[in-house]
Amino acid sequence: MKSLLSLSLFMIIMLTPLSVLASEEKETYLIHLKTSLKKDDAQICVAYNVMWAAIEEGFRVKVLVDADAINTYKIGWRGKDDIEGYKIPEPLRQTLATQFDVALGAVPKTYGDFLIMLKDKGVEFYINTGFLIVSRIGTSEEPLKKISAKYFKPVNLKDMVRMRANAKYYMAY
Repeated sequence: MKSLLSLSLFMIIMLTPLSVLASEEKETYLIHLKTSLKKDDAQICVAYNVMWAAIEEGFRVKVLVDADAINTYKIGWRGKDDIEGYKIPEPLRQTLATQFDVALGAVPKTYGDFLIMLKDKGVEFYINTGFLIVSRIGTSEEPLKKISAKYFKPVNLKDMVRMRANAKYYMAY
């Protein structure tokens, strides 16, 4: 009986495709934020919508904040960043509620709240350490010194190259 059970188990394993046996790792969708809110608010706002759509579609979503986009999350002299209180237009909130089949109340009212919602849904955020240091937003000891989102993970150039090389899908804003 034991040998019949072992043989059956062996046959099931041999006939099962490797893709099913491998861990169900999600494909990576990398979103590269390069444009600041002040320069072009449409870019970063659309990017947030795409992040939500990609996470809902089952992708592992990574966001690389780079170049001028870093300034969107820089804490200003009033202790806030540019995106924190930036309101999402009501027509867009209604459209998002319809597209994602959620109540309007489940759609954030500001992009700061949207950022937190995305993080809570599992979106991973990375930020270019070199640019933080060059622009004096951070230091090598404290790269996120003047960044509001302390959960952003600082990455170097090699990390950024690997992120792009390992992502199956890529969008830049």
